[in-house]
Amino acid sequence: MKNSPAKQSDLDAAHSKRTSTALVCFALAVCGAGIPGLVMADATATSTDSSSAACVNEADFRAGTVVESESRDNLSPALSRSKTETLGPQAFAGVTPVASSHTSYLNGAPFFLTTTFAEVRDGQLIRYGDRHGAGASLVTTTYHPAAAVPIDLQPGQTVDVRYKSQAVSAGATVEYDVTEQLTYSGRETLTTALGTFNTCKFTNRISVGSAAGAQPAPVVVHNWFPAEGPYRGQSIRAVTPAANGVPERITEVVKMQYRAQ
Repeated sequence: MKNSPAKQSDLDAAHSKRTSTALVCFALAVCGAGIPGLVMADATATSTDSSSAACVNEADFRAGTVVESESRDNLSPALSRSKTETLGPQAFAGVTPVASSHTSYLNGAPFFLTTTFAEVRDGQLIRYGDRHGAGASLVTTTYHPAAAVPIDLQPGQTVDVRYKSQAVSAGATVEYDVTEQLTYSGRETLTTALGTFNTCKFTNRISVGSAAGAQPAPVVVHNWFPAEGPYRGQSIRAVTPAANGVPERITEVVKMQYRAQ
């Protein structure tokens, strides 16, 4: 595949795709993994029965962990497949967070590849940004300041995060103002094709607009993550309510392979 310099439209499209990814990442589904020497106690032993801490899996913080999943939604007959692999610490934006690669597949071929950079420190999940593409089409996005949310939330607790997202390519630099709001609803019992789980439910509201313009209406996504079992800490269901003429989208994972290190 021939690489070409990213254009303004490429940056906008890439940022739109990463925004949808961030909706999941923001809800404590750790999109990176941990850092060498990070000591993280068993969440089930240190949190209350209703907190969100149990829905963070310490295994996701180790290099070499791989998650492969297949999912379906109510708006398309197509089966979506994705793979996330924890790569380990890498330099990014003046720090050394853990890099995690995310690949989406279409008809068996990879069509969207992103590396995200995050770490857990002082009880918070901190996201620094990501890289998308390669070569002349590489787009690097950095968050100013880094986006951070607590790992241990109580039912009904809401966290607001604001930052500037700066996307840089060989040919252009674009900045967006981002406002994210995370609400932890609490625990819910959820049954899917994977089984029945005690889950943490989160609601994400994210607005992304030009740094020079007004913020648009937020996109809302509800996510569920098991608090126990073989898929603990992984997103297994996401619902985007109907809005602006777009019907409700319900996405559920129907198959998952979780290989922890």
